Amino acid sequence: MADKNGTRISYVEEDYLSLWLCKTESEEVLYQYVEKDYKVDDCEEIKFQLGRDFNIYWYDEDFFEASFSDSLKGWDLLEGHSYIENLLPILKEKYQDVINDTYNGVIIFYNFKYDGNVMEIKNDKYGYFRFIGSFEYQY
Repeated sequence: MADKNGTRISYVEEDYLSLWLCKTESEEVLYQYVEKDYKVDDCEEIKFQLGRDFNIYWYDEDFFEASFSDSLKGWDLLEGHSYIENLLPILKEKYQDVINDTYNGVIIFYNFKYDGNVMEIKNDKYGYFRFIGSFEYQY
């Protein structure tokens, strides 16, 4: 996303994570959605589908996690993700109405504070993606 002057907005911010829940066909499709395409030569083009859908130009692949599960439901989808244990009580309390059995995937960008300028996307090829929020986390 760009500001009024056309400058790209950076969502990089230490000690924050941004969380999406999603419903995709498979783990492979989930990872295709966030995979950067380095073959694209145009530096103005967003190089990954999640970025195009949510107006995000860049994320650090070293500070990213995603998971897919047909067997886990609800907030259990977050099990095993870094730094999430301290956030689970807050998520369960404030966002209980958000979680349901629809979701089968999670995307988390660490050191990233997305502003929610796009909250949800239904993409015919990749599935349904909902931005839940950006949260401060502790190491």
